[in-house]
Amino acid sequence: MDSLVYFASARVPGYQTWWLPRESMLRKMKRVFYACKLDKLCHGEVALKIHMGEPGDTHYIRPAFAGALAGLIKKEGGSPTVIETSGMGWIAGRTSEARHLDAARRNGFTEETIGAGIRMIDGELGLDTIPGSVVARGMLDFDSMIVLSHVTGHIQAGFGGAVKNVGLGCVAKPGKYRVHHPLPPEIDLEKCTSCDECIKICPSDAIKDYTVTEECSLCSLCLDVCELSAISAAFRGKTGLTEMIADNAAEVLSCIDSVGFINLAIDVLPHCDCHPFSDVSLVPDIGVLASRDPLALDRASIDLVNSSPGSPASSAEDHNATGAGIDKFNAVNPKTSWRAQLKRAEALGMGNQRYTLENVR
Repeated sequence: MDSLVYFASARVPGYQTWWLPRESMLRKMKRVFYACKLDKLCHGEVALKIHMGEPGDTHYIRPAFAGALAGLIKKEGGSPTVIETSGMGWIAGRTSEARHLDAARRNGFTEETIGAGIRMIDGELGLDTIPGSVVARGMLDFDSMIVLSHVTGHIQAGFGGAVKNVGLGCVAKPGKYRVHHPLPPEIDLEKCTSCDECIKICPSDAIKDYTVTEECSLCSLCLDVCELSAISAAFRGKTGLTEMIADNAAEVLSCIDSVGFINLAIDVLPHCDCHPFSDVSLVPDIGVLASRDPLALDRASIDLVNSSPGSPASSAEDHNATGAGIDKFNAVNPKTSWRAQLKRAEALGMGNQRYTLENVR
């Protein structure tokens, strides 16, 4: 059976008319929110999952969208909290609670601007997990969750949407590490100056004689503190990486019953919002989509992007992928496989890729 995906186009018919507040993307998000009956999830403590961007990135989800969604949740009786988790050790801007909240503030996300608190659900250093799991411990404190995702490409997974937002954004650092790296970090003794900063910060006392032992908890803190780049970790193959994002997402969604998803297909970058820059969008803005099925939502988002003409002077043009119907995500990030991610998620019972697109006006 097809899953329902609700869609409102970014186009503004009759734009020559000056006063058209109904055509705001914020209003369109509100319409798909109610069409998808996401108001039924707004009870008790509601987690609002958003990627708030890396400083330097200017095309992340704007705080106005978070504020509008928080307002809808409160209107329907819920208590919203924007949730996030710390980045990996090689993302220096967001590697701890303090750094991430500062990055969010610099990008315009504060309790005053969005009308809701912001909480790092994996603790001060990004290591707090549900026992026996990589899921951030704070997930247990919520009755429901609404996932607001930015549709983008991804240099390793091929595509970023709802599944990626959950699979990387709701897990603590060990969960992120296992997605990106098959083995613990390694120390290059030729670069190492024996400053011992990695030894001091290691929470599991896993560094012995400047070798990372099997006691490593995969927290990535050593990668963060090494100023000489003497510590590195080999990256996982791209197909394995994108499948493990789905594994993580399934683990997260098993911890919370009531979840709804909204994808913003605007500013569709060839890369995710973890980068400290923003390339030209792959395609013109498409619109906003909502569903209770994250796979159907992501597949509909991918299909809409790929059926659109590519933007001039973008990486789509660089890769001869501006034609409508060309797979732009695979073209601009070769050897990645968004299909592998959705296929794995489907096999794990997270939803299905068959959908019916309902236009909301």
